[in-house]
Amino acid sequence: MQKKLICLAKILVILLIFFIFIIPLNILKAETYEEFLSNHKFENTNMEPGTQKAVYLTEYSIADIKKRKEIYELVSNTELNSIVFDVKDDSGSIGYDSSIELAGESGAEKKYYNIDAVLREMKSKGIYSIARFVVFKDNILSRFRPDVAIKDIRTGNPLYSEGSYWPDIYCEEVWDYYIDIIKELAEKGVNEIQFDYIRAPAKGNIAYADYTYNTAGNDKVWAITNFLKKVKEAIRQYNIKISADVFGWTFIVDNDQGIGQMLEEIAPHLDYIYPMPYPSHYSTNFLGYELPEAHPYEVVSYTLNRGLARIDNTGCIAVPWIQAFSLKVKYTEREIISQIQAAEDLGIEGFLFWNAANKYGTVEKVLNARENERELDF
Repeated sequence: MQKKLICLAKILVILLIFFIFIIPLNILKAETYEEFLSNHKFENTNMEPGTQKAVYLTEYSIADIKKRKEIYELVSNTELNSIVFDVKDDSGSIGYDSSIELAGESGAEKKYYNIDAVLREMKSKGIYSIARFVVFKDNILSRFRPDVAIKDIRTGNPLYSEGSYWPDIYCEEVWDYYIDIIKELAEKGVNEIQFDYIRAPAKGNIAYADYTYNTAGNDKVWAITNFLKKVKEAIRQYNIKISADVFGWTFIVDNDQGIGQMLEEIAPHLDYIYPMPYPSHYSTNFLGYELPEAHPYEVVSYTLNRGLARIDNTGCIAVPWIQAFSLKVKYTEREIISQIQAAEDLGIEGFLFWNAANKYGTVEKVLNARENERELDF
């Protein structure tokens, strides 16, 4: 009995030593975020125009250290070289610590993340930074300054469409507010400003839209094009690129769809254009397919091919968004690879992955498969 008690006592002492000394030492050895940043250096590369390969992150994701680390590791271990992240989102919210007066007064400035710190991290790792800037869907500005919003002809109040109020695309005071933000981002060292929702509202109550700042009776293409011209003039002194997201349909039709996106008119004022040819967004019987989402290669190839010739002499480079989410069809590695292949078969070298929830597990599998395939080719 005494031997058993002695044996048990020895076991307890060993366990006590383990919990008191060994586990804390292992915890102390755990790599901190700062150590991760300094220990895991990426190879700096000079990205060739049109070769940006990125995932998209919301302002909440870019503010999350754990998520940033996850994405930095994804970039480090794959062919990715860029990150698209929100600086101004669909509500008009500005995620970083802006010094623009109107951003603070209107409540747009949210300070979710320190943009200077984020840009330092990206630069140290050779990551090309693309700041997603939602333009003319801006609920915060339109509510704070209803005088600069698109009006509803029935009430004279701001027009509500697509789940938001919208600033008047013809209002130069709105343009100037956005240009102030753009210049601030350029001074901070962002590599590229990517405009999203650079258009008029496309659905909803648009029949009642009154553009009170359109005193000269210009079309919507004029408003979008002249906004871009003013942006380009304002940032001439900065080393920054300007780009825009457009509907996939913009690459197909030869009109502005009533929203101001006319490919030939806007492309000359952009360094890059990012069409969104998501197969899930095409209607039944597009290209004769009952469910276009089930035919990603064909849909993406057709869309891009229709638009490439139209921007051939503009100096603007097309890089597509890739659907990395599922709607009616579950998108696996196969569907994602099909979209990339469609772009590469047309000579396009870059691509951006869109997943609104920022879940890129399937994308990682795709990129690893592509890397393994390249290794086999050697």
